[in-house]
Amino acid sequence: MNVTDQTITVLKNFATINPNLVFKPGNVVKTISEAKNILASVTITEDIPQEFGIYDLNEFLNVIGMFEEPVLLFNESGKSAKIADAKKKQSVNYFFSDHSILTYPQKDVNMPSVDVKFTLSQEQMTQLKRAASTLGVSDVVISNDGGKTTIKVTDTADVTSNSYELEVADVEVANGTFTAIFNINNMKFVPGEYEIELCDKMISHFTNKTLPVEYWVALEKSSKFAN
Repeated sequence: MNVTDQTITVLKNFATINPNLVFKPGNVVKTISEAKNILASVTITEDIPQEFGIYDLNEFLNVIGMFEEPVLLFNESGKSAKIADAKKKQSVNYFFSDHSILTYPQKDVNMPSVDVKFTLSQEQMTQLKRAASTLGVSDVVISNDGGKTTIKVTDTADVTSNSYELEVADVEVANGTFTAIFNINNMKFVPGEYEIELCDKMISHFTNKTLPVEYWVALEKSSKFAN
């Protein structure tokens, strides 16, 4: 199995969500955070021939990064693979981990409904994270009031908190007013433009408009949607 640069880029992002990863046969790779509040999925161009578990994804990717054209050659036992270079006579024998010690998705997330839908550019996503870092706050508040939808980074526990606000255009809202709250530390996404869907069941869905990668992120319990 050859490994492309695009797959490595997404897997590096997945490692920020959870260092464990279980690869399943096929071309879909999924991960979930230890707290079970972030689920991510990507469709890759490679065809994974067998199931295998990785305990330290960053280490695994660093080993792959040792080679210009990395290839995974799976052993018949299914317990390890030879990570080799397609052009050079060098390789690493890398052992897999038992699934029982790994955290990985047991089932998919099905969005029960979509109450809010809009798109954010990569520039807007970057600006929100920069503002949160600059102001030292971690709450992202998406709200609709009087027909205007805004995204604010602030500290919802401090009424005197400094805040940054961004107005969002072309927002589809099913049921009037809403306030959706995230922790910005849960917005661990591959850079890009995203279609964002919010649901009153306290779940959100972020779909990258360029790459075949998507994320489901839990909303904070203080979020509110009009019935």
